[in-house]
Amino acid sequence: MQRISIQTLWTPKYRSLCRLIALVAVLVVQSMTVGCGLRTVPPIRYLPILGKEKEVKTTQLLARALQDRDIAVRAHAVKLLDVLSQSNEDKIKKQVAQVLGKASRDSDPGIRLQAIETLGKMEAKFGNKYLHAALRDPNPFVRERVMQVLNERQAQLPDS
Repeated sequence: MQRISIQTLWTPKYRSLCRLIALVAVLVVQSMTVGCGLRTVPPIRYLPILGKEKEVKTTQLLARALQDRDIAVRAHAVKLLDVLSQSNEDKIKKQVAQVLGKASRDSDPGIRLQAIETLGKMEAKFGNKYLHAALRDPNPFVRERVMQVLNERQAQLPDS
């Protein structure tokens, strides 16, 4: 019997598969904890065919989910982006901010507000670009929340 080391298994394709499995596990657990709804798990069409793509990134998958016509799917995607935004890696934070920037232009004001909230939790260097763009939002509640987030950030700056 042949021994396989962890280093031979830990290839980019295998890491990608692990991320995908983890995302599916989170979605399944989340669907079990959420009250009964018509749809609590994103449609299977957002899971890429394994092996088709060299590397599957969670942010790419969630960006696809943000294009769904079902608002619940888009809301779940923004929730998961909120979790990803707490990463320690700047590269991931930058990708999440870009996807949230797209979510801040969603057709539904609730999704836009949710994206603004998450961008407001992120560091200014990642979120401010998209927050400033959201100041031109057609919905007054979204614009008001953007102003609140930016004012909170301004108040947190040390006095110079």
